[in-house]
Amino acid sequence: MLKPPNAFGIVQQGLYRSNAPVDENLPFLTGLNLKTVLYLSPEVLLRSVVEFFKEQNVDLHNLGVQAWRPDPQWTPICDDFIKDALEMVLDHRKHPLLICCTSGVFQTAPLVGCLRRLQNWSLTSILDEYRAFAGLKARLVHEQYIEFFDVDLVSLPTAEHLPPWFIDYNLVDARKDQYEMDLLAVQLENLKTREEHSMTEEEKLEMRLIGFRLRCRDAQRSTLLCSPGTKITKQSIVDDEDDD
Repeated sequence: MLKPPNAFGIVQQGLYRSNAPVDENLPFLTGLNLKTVLYLSPEVLLRSVVEFFKEQNVDLHNLGVQAWRPDPQWTPICDDFIKDALEMVLDHRKHPLLICCTSGVFQTAPLVGCLRRLQNWSLTSILDEYRAFAGLKARLVHEQYIEFFDVDLVSLPTAEHLPPWFIDYNLVDARKDQYEMDLLAVQLENLKTREEHSMTEEEKLEMRLIGFRLRCRDAQRSTLLCSPGTKITKQSIVDDEDDD
């Protein structure tokens, strides 16, 4: 009978998680056709398991031998440790890939949580998943680390090497922003084709509002003059033009 490692789970297509495998798990792992294993604990894997990975031509990356605990900081895991692991996880050329640690929780669960941050999951969903896998081993300090991890530290692979299930939301936001600007420009041109005397006061204000939004978007790109969180109202446009 095939027996998966304890705490085994599917993170995404071609990406798995578990505790450190033992001999009885090896037939199950054969069926995963793994290319890469990320082992995150400082403890040594069983020699038989290491030999198995060699025989199967599986690349074993023992990141746990790094000093993963930082010097006197509150964080339980070093940022560079998570950064290096995430950059491997997000390289599709290394898939199918297994993430594992001795417990299946203390290093693996925070890493998966930080991956979910990169995937733009809500914090509630991330912590729900973390607690479901961690059970009684859940630690508040790990939840805090997941919440405050700086995702900008991670250098994403080029687009062709990202897994098909991963969406770079920085690119999505940029495309969405350009689409919105194009739409505003079309609306402005349509209004400009109207003769001014035939336009209502509401339409005139709308035209000035659209023009102001376009100028503000241009300023954001070049000088960050207008904050993305700035709320623009018709009254603010009227006041702005009065100040001029």
